Amino acid sequence: MNSWLTWPVRMIGFLLWYAKEFLLANLQVTADILRPSARMRTDPAIVAVPAASRTASEYTLISSLITLTPGTLTITYSRDHAVLYVHGMFAASRDGLAEEIQEMEDRLLRAMRREPGDLSRPLARPTVRPAEDAAAGAGDASAGTAESENTENDAGRPAGGDA
Repeated sequence: MNSWLTWPVRMIGFLLWYAKEFLLANLQVTADILRPSARMRTDPAIVAVPAASRTASEYTLISSLITLTPGTLTITYSRDHAVLYVHGMFAASRDGLAEEIQEMEDRLLRAMRREPGDLSRPLARPTVRPAEDAAAGAGDASAGTAESENTENDAGRPAGGDA
């Protein structure tokens, strides 16, 4: 019975769940900041999270909610590979952080879509290869190895550095 009649109830349920998660994340970050540096519990990691989002608005909303949650930051996403790249301050395990992000996305999509439908994700993580720049390698000896290690984002710009 996931129809348009239950949509407001599902959205309110998601907002209450997110408010609870937001409060808990604030408490965790605050407690860690107030600890002496020798006892801090941060364990940062960057994780590729397979995504179930399909539209630009879904990617934008989940990315914004992840970034608004203290201790997490959406770095970028790839619609071609259906992957979100997320930095987490408290990532005891990469799979655990990915599962937390996927739970948030699942709850958001069930609340946001009038008919939630398929929430499946890609099974394999994408392979990211170095950017191939024929002009840089053709005669410019000043192009060092650092430039050949950059990857491209969805817009074709280098992922690192100033673009």
